[in-house]
Amino acid sequence: MNTRIRLLISLCWIAAVMLTFFVADASSLRSWLYLTTAALVPPVVLNGLWHGPSQTIAEAMREGRS
Repeated sequence: MNTRIRLLISLCWIAAVMLTFFVADASSLRSWLYLTTAALVPPVVLNGLWHGPSQTIAEAMREGRS
């Protein structure tokens, strides 16, 4: 479920950025580079920083004894 939420947020972000660029009628090469950067960098950062469930102290202590 967690990965589905991340994917949905990323896809919505990319769609919103693309819609904004198409409405603004951005057609130059520089605009396409900005589109690519604005659409892909935030989802990559989000997915890189979004960690799964963290360990509890009890789980860490059990691993240390084994």
